[in-house]
Amino acid sequence: MTRYCLDACSIINLFCGWGGIQELHSFGTYWSTTTTALGEFKDVRVQQTDGTIVRVPLSHGLLLGQYPLTVHTEFHPLEVATATNLSALIDDGEAECLAIAKHRELIFVSDDGPAILAAEGLGVRTASSLDLIIAWSELDASRPARLTEIIERIEVLARYVPPRSHPRKEWWDRLRCR
Repeated sequence: MTRYCLDACSIINLFCGWGGIQELHSFGTYWSTTTTALGEFKDVRVQQTDGTIVRVPLSHGLLLGQYPLTVHTEFHPLEVATATNLSALIDDGEAECLAIAKHRELIFVSDDGPAILAAEGLGVRTASSLDLIIAWSELDASRPARLTEIIERIEVLARYVPPRSHPRKEWWDRLRCR
């Protein structure tokens, strides 16, 4: 079974793209995050019927009701030391998730460039929210038709566009031109 630890930016991008994280059920694997990373996701931008966008508070109960992420609350001393060292380079939520991924041999899911570089430096396998969305779309023949809408929602609601250096940037740009 493949196991993942998602940081806040990846949860936000997946939530905005899919309209929730319920699609994680499609993979049938183990998904987790940390209390700190989850705490960074306090509200979400929502598009109203008139096209305006408003911020609304997000209930973590609602989020975890869509998919029961394991929320890591206890850390081994080695994980604490790794997270502490990483927090000089990346945000605390990313540092915790990356430390958990390293020491528990999970795949670190992030869309944060510095966090991905730190993971690569530690030899931790990584995936981005875009990698997950592509894999999700390949599980059902009806899903690729939704990809343009999904990335538009990520761009508008999560305010995320992959940087030029992102391995999925060309894929993103092709979808945006449709």
